[in-house]
Amino acid sequence: MKNNVRKIVLSSVFLGLVAAGCGGGSSNNTIDTSTEFSFATDAPTAYTQIDRHGAVEAGTVGIAAAKGLGIAPVRNLYNASNPVEDATGKWVPEITKSVTDLHAALDDDLIALGLTPASISKALAQAGPVLVPDVIHYNPDQPTSYPNGRKLTDQVVDITIAAAMLDLSVPGQTLRTFADLPLNPAANDVSFKGSFPFLADPHSPL
Repeated sequence: MKNNVRKIVLSSVFLGLVAAGCGGGSSNNTIDTSTEFSFATDAPTAYTQIDRHGAVEAGTVGIAAAKGLGIAPVRNLYNASNPVEDATGKWVPEITKSVTDLHAALDDDLIALGLTPASISKALAQAGPVLVPDVIHYNPDQPTSYPNGRKLTDQVVDITIAAAMLDLSVPGQTLRTFADLPLNPAANDVSFKGSFPFLADPHSPL
């Protein structure tokens, strides 16, 4: 939940900046750049990609949890990569090691909680479509709920961890097993808005 709250705060700041930028536009939704903004015109090749974040926690559950790989160098290479390379299977060895190490560290804790861990092969089969490629998939013919799109209320980290850790063929174990645990806080301290940008205005915690 803490990770979700942190991501929501960062998203709120980002969307707030976008909304502020759009405020300079005219009534036909064009942006007047003559006085308020100075937009860079550099080609994309002028920039260095240092991070990416499509599928939630793909770089953490899928890469950074592995031991002995030299995490910073591997994670930096992953962040500079792209979904096209993901789809070729480039990062499958690192993802396999990461998921294997997570199970080695946490399976006994899951069993102690009365849960059934997935085998490594099943964990990869369940989490693979979520983590590879590192994008958010959306099929409008299916209900919107992560990993099919992403609602602001989706407990995306917990859902990803469930896909990587739990045997989802066991009755009662689903992608929402961790997301539905009673946590504090159970929700944001300020409700979502009913219109764009939907997130609450920046505010100080109570």
